[in-house]
Amino acid sequence: MSRASALWLVIAVLAVLGSAIGVVYAKAQSRALFVELQKARGHHEEANMEWGRLQLELASTGSLEEVTRASAGRLHMRAPRPENVVVVE
Repeated sequence: MSRASALWLVIAVLAVLGSAIGVVYAKAQSRALFVELQKARGHHEEANMEWGRLQLELASTGSLEEVTRASAGRLHMRAPRPENVVVVE
């Protein structure tokens, strides 16, 4: 084997080893990023569930007008007359 052939063989082996190390590094980075992505998706799903719960709570509490109407209708409640109101200072 000539000296030039040996040099090209060493260069090829180093290139293959460098490429293999690059592939392993890229695969490790890919796995780490995938794990991070899955965690972010989990947080996103939790936030969506919380948003849905809050929307349901908001819809179930109703507005002040609805509460006033229900208190007058079902519970027969009414606002006090001005002479029954006592202001505490």
